[in-house]
Amino acid sequence: MTEAAVEPAVRALVAALEAERETLADEVVARIREAVPDFRRLPRGALRQAVQGTMSRELAALHDVRAPSEEELEASAALARERAEQGLSVESVLHAHRVAVSVIWNRFGELARDEGAEVGTVLAFSETLWRWADAVMDVVAASHREVELQLAREEQQRRDAFVLALLTGSSDAAELRRDSATYGIDPEREYVPFRARAHNGDDTKLLSHRTAIALAGNEGLVTGLDGDVIGVTARKPVPIAGMTVGIGRRCTLDALPAGFTQASRALQTALAFGHEGVHSLADLSILPAVLVDQALGDAFVARYLEPLASLGKHGPEIEATLRTWLDNGMRMDDTARALHVHPNTLRHRLKRFEELTGSSLRNATEVMELWWALERRRLVGGAPRDEAG
Repeated sequence: MTEAAVEPAVRALVAALEAERETLADEVVARIREAVPDFRRLPRGALRQAVQGTMSRELAALHDVRAPSEEELEASAALARERAEQGLSVESVLHAHRVAVSVIWNRFGELARDEGAEVGTVLAFSETLWRWADAVMDVVAASHREVELQLAREEQQRRDAFVLALLTGSSDAAELRRDSATYGIDPEREYVPFRARAHNGDDTKLLSHRTAIALAGNEGLVTGLDGDVIGVTARKPVPIAGMTVGIGRRCTLDALPAGFTQASRALQTALAFGHEGVHSLADLSILPAVLVDQALGDAFVARYLEPLASLGKHGPEIEATLRTWLDNGMRMDDTARALHVHPNTLRHRLKRFEELTGSSLRNATEVMELWWALERRRLVGGAPRDEAG
């Protein structure tokens, strides 16, 4: 059979299919509803109308033995976007297209056998049909996924807005309680608010799935705020290497804004003093006060540390000794071992400090003030510290 004779032979068989289009549409609808349960949610009439439109475009391409036009592809893309908005999965939509193509192919095979169609005619029809199917299903998949991504982004934006409102109190309690069920939050349950920051400032890492699960668990929620991860969790967040986390007290939804303020302050304090891990305000003792009350800290620095400058190189040595003494629970033997000095040398340094500052290391209040001064010096920097030894 010559190439010139192929197209008329194909058109004749397509015309036979056109004559049966109503019956074929009914069969396609029935087969799709049987093979793809998701499509049973659609009204039969609406599905049939869509099938007829797709079949009309398909038969037009087959009649002319050509690939689908841009307009035909856009019509299929629009239908795919509609299916995505209706909540049908891309797998279901593609399955339905394969079912529809198989109905056309099977009926064509029956007609070709009845008419004694030449091999060239069958091949031409087959190549055109599958070229059409491949092109259409490619655009259907791409368009459907485009809508899925957009819907996912919109859903994430709504979720992020809910978490932000939950933690900042920007929505009224009734609205939050109404929306909480949508996002799996029990309004009667207590949650731990948190705020976390990566040490390297890489906020692309912060909202990874692994990080979200470690911080919030399966029953919590997270979002981003100013480069930090914020959220609520039903249990204390799991520590993550390279990340500092501040947590507030466990509380119900109406108290979460106050708890989030605590979490933010705990994070700020822990970061300022170089602490990694998970911290509440209680865990940080009076460090939050050291961070905030700068004037008091500076007064303690002036009272206990600035006089050491008069000792020259021995000033940093005594400051380092005082830090080590406090870090070792004010135990003389442990401190001496840590500094690699004789206990008498340690006692001499401590006594020299007392004489210079007029303070007593047996006075609990003055010891606390000294600790505050050292932490303030650590926070803002100052006179270089000597590695005593």
